[in-house]
Amino acid sequence: MEHGIPPQADGVDTTHAGMQKLFYVCTTVPQRPPEELEQHLDAHKSYLKQLEQQGLIFAAGPLLNEEARFDGLGMIVYAAQSYAQAKSLADNDPFHAKGLRTYTLKPWQVNEGSLGLKLVFSEGSFRLV
Repeated sequence: MEHGIPPQADGVDTTHAGMQKLFYVCTTVPQRPPEELEQHLDAHKSYLKQLEQQGLIFAAGPLLNEEARFDGLGMIVYAAQSYAQAKSLADNDPFHAKGLRTYTLKPWQVNEGSLGLKLVFSEGSFRLV
């Protein structure tokens, strides 16, 4: 390891065992009053739904404060093939394209964790486990 930087292969830290996956985390900050944002909320949600259907979003939603209340910040985790693609996805979000929100975009290498889904057909319900 040179200068504290782990060995890299195509931008992924190869020192971890198992599967590594690279996502792109977009954190967004409002630049306009909530009333103005609300006028474009449906277009924003529609855009995210389209990306979700294309498999380009891992997760998205508002960030909450300590009291679990929305304070204006948001996060979108893109399942893009590259930083350039993730930036294009973020730039084309109606909130960002209209200057209503600004964003920061960072690559995120997922090394640990798990995700499971439990479907209960008789109840018509599901939950993440």
